[in-house]
Amino acid sequence: MKQTAALYARVSTQRQEEEATIASQVAAIEEYATHEGYALRKDLYFLDEAVSGAKLDRPALDRLRDREGEGCYQVVICLSPDRLARVYMLQVLLLEEFRQAGIQMLFVNQPPVSDSPQSQLLFGIQGLFAEYERAVIAERMRRGRLHCARQGAMVNPKTPYGYDYVPKTGREGGRWEINAEEARVVRQIYAWYTQSEPMTIQEITDRLNRDGLQPRRGKCWRSSLIGNILRQTQYTGLAYYNRTEKVYHEVGRLRKIGHGKRLCPVSMLRPTEEWIAIPVPSILDKDIWRMAQERLKTNQRFSMRNNRNHRYLLRGLLICATCGHTLTARAGNGYFSYSCGYGGVHRAPDTPEHTCRIDGNTVETLVWNAVVELLKNPKLISQAWGCDEAANIEQGEKERLENRLRSLDRQQERLLDLYQDEQIEKPSYLVRKQRLDEEQKNIQTRLLQIEQEAKSEQIKQELIEDFQQYCQRIQENLANPSPDLQQEVIRLLIDHVVVGKNEIVIKHIVPTDDDCRLKPQRLDVEP
Repeated sequence: MKQTAALYARVSTQRQEEEATIASQVAAIEEYATHEGYALRKDLYFLDEAVSGAKLDRPALDRLRDREGEGCYQVVICLSPDRLARVYMLQVLLLEEFRQAGIQMLFVNQPPVSDSPQSQLLFGIQGLFAEYERAVIAERMRRGRLHCARQGAMVNPKTPYGYDYVPKTGREGGRWEINAEEARVVRQIYAWYTQSEPMTIQEITDRLNRDGLQPRRGKCWRSSLIGNILRQTQYTGLAYYNRTEKVYHEVGRLRKIGHGKRLCPVSMLRPTEEWIAIPVPSILDKDIWRMAQERLKTNQRFSMRNNRNHRYLLRGLLICATCGHTLTARAGNGYFSYSCGYGGVHRAPDTPEHTCRIDGNTVETLVWNAVVELLKNPKLISQAWGCDEAANIEQGEKERLENRLRSLDRQQERLLDLYQDEQIEKPSYLVRKQRLDEEQKNIQTRLLQIEQEAKSEQIKQELIEDFQQYCQRIQENLANPSPDLQQEVIRLLIDHVVVGKNEIVIKHIVPTDDDCRLKPQRLDVEP
């Protein structure tokens, strides 16, 4: 009577799955079973597709192990030990588990492993060498890819919408080229999203579908696809390699969003200093891209979500002074308030129990009056933004440092002449040269700081001038402002409001080079 055998096969990546590598494993196992006289049943085919062999948390392997005690199979056939597990200790664990259950483990590419010490030793040595070889190959490939990326000779072949990948030819590495038609759609999407009366992501999706434009994949545009395009960093002319890494310890754990366990590793961002920047053709201007990112963050922070009945003026702006969580607005019986939901049973272990609640009408009136006072007195903006506390660059300091730098250059030349004329010894020359180099470096650092401070001060002054003009235009609307105008002005000028036990602290937005909410083009919008 033929023994019933279970079939187990595994591939590690999506690419191997697409190349039908797992099908070749199944064919080899079926041929082996037929030749050796084992009976295979389709319900005993256990296939793990695009699953790493470094962990035991694999769906098909779990089902295979769960049916050990049912007696439905007496043999398990696998192509090779590394398909069963790519870590030697996991191989030993599974083989011992099958042996205790009375199940024989067979490998197509390896003779049967007997219980003799010699066979067990040989199997262990083969497994350790295979594991070592895989680790060496993986490390060499990783370092080789990083080297090519640092030389600018390697980019991701999976391009975002708007680019085409040109494969490498000869000594030239692969590169990205702009797809003219797709790039036009990308620019249009960003223009719609950042114009003076911007369209929502859903409105952009509907507009593209009405115009008959089709995405790269699929028949119609979706909001998720538009959101993904608006978050791409490559459009400004810089792509990054080595930006993410695979985290395998999440495999087998419950999903935070959705149901079931994770079957694939999670992609996590690496530290920014490990990213490798690769220049690519730019599609968008940096200012347009930054405005889009700012609006995405603003929409995420102030989204109405499921609230359609109440307009809360300070939604997303009030922060609990004790735990730092955003206060939640609640309304009922003609009364509404902002309160913290993380002061009781939901608080963090290191956070004391607390209560933070404030009347909605009271806090909204206080904050709006403070904003109106700022708008009626534009000179207060310099105090709110800390312009009066800015470092005062000493008159003539830059000129003095530049003169000293030229003097040090001359000293370097004279010192070199003395050394070449053999009037000073080498140790003395090196000591004096090091002292001059250090002073030059310190002066250059200070000159760079002065230049950055001057640039920052110029940006602040320009913003103050634009803000004064904005205040003049908006004065007539302050007497009877609409709720939309109130909310827009508050979000433009206030970063957040800290609510304490007996006080509230308004934190204004501080202008920086990368800040988009206070750019002149935002202030030029007519109220």
